[in-house]
Amino acid sequence: MISNKRWMFVLPPYGAARLVAIKTADAFLEKVGPQVFWTFDTLNYLQSFSKLLTTYDENLVTDLTNQSLIVSCFDFEITHLITTALCPVTLFTLGLLRKHNISTIHWFYEDYRRALYWKDVISGYDHFCSIQKSDFQTICQTYKTKYHFLSTASSFQKTDSLQNQKIKYDLAFIGIPSTYRICFLEKLLSEGFRIIIAGSGWQSYSGPLENSILYKQWTNDTQMKEIFLQSRIGLNLSVEDPTGRADVHISPRVYDIVACGNILLTEDVPLIYDSLPECWYFTFKCVDDACSKIRQLLKPVENESKKIEKNKQIIFDNHTYAHRVEELISFCL
Repeated sequence: MISNKRWMFVLPPYGAARLVAIKTADAFLEKVGPQVFWTFDTLNYLQSFSKLLTTYDENLVTDLTNQSLIVSCFDFEITHLITTALCPVTLFTLGLLRKHNISTIHWFYEDYRRALYWKDVISGYDHFCSIQKSDFQTICQTYKTKYHFLSTASSFQKTDSLQNQKIKYDLAFIGIPSTYRICFLEKLLSEGFRIIIAGSGWQSYSGPLENSILYKQWTNDTQMKEIFLQSRIGLNLSVEDPTGRADVHISPRVYDIVACGNILLTEDVPLIYDSLPECWYFTFKCVDDACSKIRQLLKPVENESKKIEKNKQIIFDNHTYAHRVEELISFCL
């Protein structure tokens, strides 16, 4: 039963992590209602405390923000605190809330090798959810924290208009640039494929892909939909070469690619099978293999329309933020 639970949902201050958190919070609010759900926006508190200080002190600003969070939890008689990736919630705060029987859940949807803050706080959570598996299971057992694999979700709902437009591009990629991604995409371009690219960070790029870059800043849902609906193939690429790694996380874009009716082409990494267990998609092992698969997929595929429609249905039935909220709640029951 969730009727007797009172939820505080913490929003991180910046970046893609904040946008995922906002989508999750909106779905959470719709699920449980405003009478038992509150959001704590760390951006507002961090900015406010920063302005109050004559000399900026990051640790002090963080401590004051955490103090405000604790007061809010006690004031609203919260039973469950949910934090999302990159939230500046300290181990001290988690320990204090635990002493007052407030359950704590963290959804970590960053790359554990890049965002290292989890090492400092994982022991303070009752539940730790991650889009990667890695050694989290063993680490959580050490601290008696319950581990859950929880992937991200599609930004789109079944009610969104996602009808394919006239196809202008062979394949689309949305994501930040990296050495691996740039070399990979430049190779595809040299093979003559029509590519469309978007994502934060591409404004610093100079090279043969420039004419293929549509948006050089963060790509919102409207822009993302515009790109995918005009493309035949949606490409999933890791930031770094995933060869030999079993812990490469899967971008949430894969769900959006499938929801928009693209054919998903992704690296052959273990977590893709956990993230999209029932969907129809294609994998590759290297750039030459990708080129071969793209040429194959630019031709009509047997039963293509039926497979694409089934793919969409799988996403809307299993991989929206409403579904992730249901999973988060189920961990606490």
